[in-house]
Amino acid sequence: MSANNPLQWPSFEQLGRDFYEKLSPALSELQGGETELTQKAKESLDMLQVWLDAPCVASVKLDGTNVGIDDRGLVVGRNKVCEPGQAYQKVDVWTVLQGYEDKAASMKAKFEAVSGGEEIVQLMLYGELLVNSKYDYDKAGLFKVWLCFGAVMRPAGSDEEAPSRLSAQLRGAGFNACPTDDRVLIALNENLGLMLAEHGIPTVYDGYKPDGAGSSEDWAQHDGSGNLPWFTSLRSLVVSDWARRLLVPQKGQHFAEGLVVASEVGRLFKWKNGGEELGNVPAELEESVKGLRALQGHPALPDGLLPVFEVLLLVATTKPPAEPEHTIKEKPKTNGEDHESMAVFESTLTKYDALEEVFERGSKAKTERAKEMSEQVARDLVKDYGADAKDAQQRASKVVSRVIGTRYGAWLNSQKAEQ
Repeated sequence: MSANNPLQWPSFEQLGRDFYEKLSPALSELQGGETELTQKAKESLDMLQVWLDAPCVASVKLDGTNVGIDDRGLVVGRNKVCEPGQAYQKVDVWTVLQGYEDKAASMKAKFEAVSGGEEIVQLMLYGELLVNSKYDYDKAGLFKVWLCFGAVMRPAGSDEEAPSRLSAQLRGAGFNACPTDDRVLIALNENLGLMLAEHGIPTVYDGYKPDGAGSSEDWAQHDGSGNLPWFTSLRSLVVSDWARRLLVPQKGQHFAEGLVVASEVGRLFKWKNGGEELGNVPAELEESVKGLRALQGHPALPDGLLPVFEVLLLVATTKPPAEPEHTIKEKPKTNGEDHESMAVFESTLTKYDALEEVFERGSKAKTERAKEMSEQVARDLVKDYGADAKDAQQRASKVVSRVIGTRYGAWLNSQKAEQ
């Protein structure tokens, strides 16, 4: 059984859900007739304003799998360590990432040079490994390519304040650093981009521009001056033509899964288009827009929230055009398939090595992976769809058992055919 990833890239939420959760307490109280907001509601609105007013960078959210490599050559997926020589998601990651441990070690030394004496014991570079040919990835030459999007580091200090001290030093040196648990996240910004370029490390933002998302001049229409899409505020990004061209195309299919937004206050958001599985986010945004329209001009609400939420709702509800009838293949009967659980499970599959690689390690590995995946699917059903915890676990176990059983049977047949 593969060991757990010791320095995971943190999970982060959809932009629309984070915004909804910060606005919801105030809307609930005001719609209930309260004339004075509680401290909790005020603090939530204040945080929403901080996010909206802070500068940010945006990069295309690639639909691949999360892979990291540290300064000693340890390679990891989102959840598990990749064993030396083993493929990950059917890709030879060891060849793809050859030489990157030295680059990570060099970057670790450069970070330590501006850390104010705070030692760093481990630095993990993270990026997206493109393991499919969705969108225009084949045309762009991205299949089986790894593009860096950030780093995570662990300070040597064992006290609770060590991550905060290191983060503060790195922020003072111009990096978008944020303490999270016992580690420090380094998100994309101009300074990290320069360091990555210096080390010859390809990045998400300069390694790919979606085909169809406008001309090179259109792509450069952000508030910055270089290749990295930078905006004076998150509000500026949300209402920009730049974002709309990518997320609400005038015609045809979406050009990308969405955007990853790195706020300079150390917060990450994922902003997905309406063609993706968004859970309850569209309904939550519709609720927010209705509430803001009904309360327009209320002195307890900050100015300018309604246009932002209207754009978020537009993005979340703009679906790709339906295929012409003559091109639609008849879909097999689903026998009451749980589409929500399947959508969550398909996302979970990208967070581990391929099931066929697990099957090769034996029945114990298969059983343990099924258990882990069931737990992950159940958690996401509760988070994304508001499912009851007990019901979510039953649904998760059912879909994971069915799909893994089917895949395992197909794998066994393929093994027999090769003999």
